[in-house]
Amino acid sequence: MTEVYATPQSAAAAHAAAGSARPILSVRQIEKVYGNRDSVTRAINDISFDVMPGEFVGIMGPSGSGKTTLLNCVATIDTVTSGHILVDGRDVTGLRSRSLAKFRRDDLGFIFQDSNLLDTLTAFENIALALTVKGEHTSKVRPKVEEIAQVLGVSDVLNKYPYQMSGGQKQRIAAARAMVADPKLVLADEPTGALDSRSASVMLDTLTMMNTQLNATIMMVTHDSFAASFASRILFIKDGAVFNEIRKGDTSRTDFFNRIMEVVTFLGGDVRDAS
Repeated sequence: MTEVYATPQSAAAAHAAAGSARPILSVRQIEKVYGNRDSVTRAINDISFDVMPGEFVGIMGPSGSGKTTLLNCVATIDTVTSGHILVDGRDVTGLRSRSLAKFRRDDLGFIFQDSNLLDTLTAFENIALALTVKGEHTSKVRPKVEEIAQVLGVSDVLNKYPYQMSGGQKQRIAAARAMVADPKLVLADEPTGALDSRSASVMLDTLTMMNTQLNATIMMVTHDSFAASFASRILFIKDGAVFNEIRKGDTSRTDFFNRIMEVVTFLGGDVRDAS
């Protein structure tokens, strides 16, 4: 590999030197260990990094590298064995049931590989559910749903049920649901994994719009180099640890994709990841 890539430590130092705002997400020396003394598996091994407000960060790595476990720990779906995860300065690793539920509801937005929409609700009702659960006043629900639907280009399907929508439309409704309650952090788990190439491109454009127009801070796990090229920074995970980091900077998305592919190839990835 001919290019020298920035390390997470140097990136954090650069933020500090620039006097950047407080990170939205700070992951500090987290470990996730499965098994017992006789058979231990370290799914996450001493990972630390920051995500700044408005960043779009991609997490990549081979199958079994720990990237999904990392996402689940940030999402508080799984618990860390050691270390700390701070969201907007708040340590969420020690939260208990009621506080944990409130944190997930108020501070996180989720986009999954499967849109996870409720089949018995319309698109409008699926988006509104995020506000209803949060306790939003009834008078504010419709304006907020209609506003986010217009921004993300799904106003025309608000009265449709999931079975009446394409895969791409369902994922954009899921994105609207993730954003409507104004979360501090949006977590996307393989958001294009179940989509055809056209729908995947629309979904990636939607994520970009969320990031650039709505100032959403996004952390996306993906195996797909094309999807990763829409992010502004990529962390590569290998054997439960941060192996490398690259930033898009002022380069084109095509150049960024090529840099991503260099690392993927070095890690033993398949060039079909570019599809």
